[in-house]
Amino acid sequence: MKKMPLVSVIIPMYNAEKYIQETLTSLKNQSYDNYEVIIVDNASTDNSVSVAQEMSSCFKSFLIVKSDVNSGGPAKPRNIGIEHSSGEYIAFLDADDLWEPKKLSYQIDIMIRDGFNFTCVSPSAVNEMSEKIVRLRDILSSNENKSYGLKTLLFRNSITTSSVVISKKLLGPKIFNESKSIVTCEDYLLWLNLFGSDSCSFLHIGKKLVKYRVISTSLGNKDGKYAFATKSLLASSDFLVENKRYDLVHITVFSNLLRLLKLFIFRFN
Repeated sequence: MKKMPLVSVIIPMYNAEKYIQETLTSLKNQSYDNYEVIIVDNASTDNSVSVAQEMSSCFKSFLIVKSDVNSGGPAKPRNIGIEHSSGEYIAFLDADDLWEPKKLSYQIDIMIRDGFNFTCVSPSAVNEMSEKIVRLRDILSSNENKSYGLKTLLFRNSITTSSVVISKKLLGPKIFNESKSIVTCEDYLLWLNLFGSDSCSFLHIGKKLVKYRVISTSLGNKDGKYAFATKSLLASSDFLVENKRYDLVHITVFSNLLRLLKLFIFRFN
């Protein structure tokens, strides 16, 4: 029987003592067992590192890399994790999100069988108490698998970072942009750059195999949503300029106008 490929699971962590044990437990419960865990602590000031370290014996390969200075966002910790990775595939998992038990095996099976080198799965939302949040977008979303390209991604980022599994060969030298001006959208810029590659073969898997945690102090407030919309525009504009894809400017302009209109309406409701 052919051995399944090694997957490097990269977890950026900052003051996540409240959630990291539950996150690692969801990783420990994976039906897929050929993976390494790489946690990059972004200078936490709580007990995140010690809580995570207590679970080290649950894994075959477990590494915590400590940063002395907080970088201001998850981009640099993810890049450090990539540098330390040994896997043929890389998976990202935020320190407060959760995976369903068959998440990794389901994705890897599809990627090997059908030749995809970049996949994500659909998310469901949970609150700070890990209780399910019912969102309109989840009700309306399809459970069918779908492939889409750069134009669709420019219109809207529908890829949840904690759901991504990507071939290290496709990733190559590409990394997350560490500029503080696009914190929270550094993942979007990387996805755009990967979609711009001729060798990218992408599939969005319809199954909801990731639980994305919605925290009240994150981007849930109105000012946060405006900042996120602005940074999304910066990320997409950066991609268009760096790759000289001026033929796609109209898509970015139109999508961001719609996003800002929605936020404008939301602000006065």
